[in-house]
Amino acid sequence: MRTHALVVGWLVVAGASLGCEKPGPSPEEQKAADDKRDRELQAEIARSMAPYQSSIEAFWGATSSKNFDAAYDLLAPSYTNMVDKESFVSRIETNKNFEKRVEVKILRTTAQAGTTHARCVLGELGLAEIDFSTASGTPKISSIKLGGMQALPGAP
Repeated sequence: MRTHALVVGWLVVAGASLGCEKPGPSPEEQKAADDKRDRELQAEIARSMAPYQSSIEAFWGATSSKNFDAAYDLLAPSYTNMVDKESFVSRIETNKNFEKRVEVKILRTTAQAGTTHARCVLGELGLAEIDFSTASGTPKISSIKLGGMQALPGAP
């Protein structure tokens, strides 16, 4: 009889504890939580890409409005040390890739030792690879490849 009472008592405790467990979220609650997590992740990605996107947009905005001094100021010292402003201006103003603003969509970035490499789509220009010097905190453009071809004028 005592064994029977223990088994019944154990079943009552086990049944009670199972009944007290909180069920998982409903499908609606799970979807809402997943959507919230996705929105937060997308916002974090956009935030981390924003400085690079801003630099690219500012550069194309400057070149498309023929403000070549402002465009040159957005370039990294590694570039400006090799290509002086006059050489840059004389060759960039005839490069049709820089004639109009482009819609910028950054696909991914990788960073190493003060340099960030961005792979992006630049409107109708298509796939581009842009390197930035990030050692100073503000991303400065050090190279631009469009369709695998170097787009910035090289050293004379």
